[in-house]
Amino acid sequence: MALQGNDVIARKSAYASRVKDDLVLFDEKAGKYFATGTVGADIWELIEAPRSVDDICSALMERYDVDAETCRAETHRFVDELLEAGLVERS
Repeated sequence: MALQGNDVIARKSAYASRVKDDLVLFDEKAGKYFATGTVGADIWELIEAPRSVDDICSALMERYDVDAETCRAETHRFVDELLEAGLVERS
């Protein structure tokens, strides 16, 4: 996992729009779109302010029936994808 306990925050240059329960992200600088489902949309809302993966998982485990290990692994994977796409940054 590339992310090691640092807080992450959504980049101000990334635009987000909900489409029903999903979320579409657009990075104007890179000219790329990124789409995600309901859980990804929830994560995006959580990282509008700096937040650690542990904090994200705590919030997700209150909303969804998921164990801590699975939540942490999937959240790391998703945040790493966002980092690679340039949509979030470490704070």
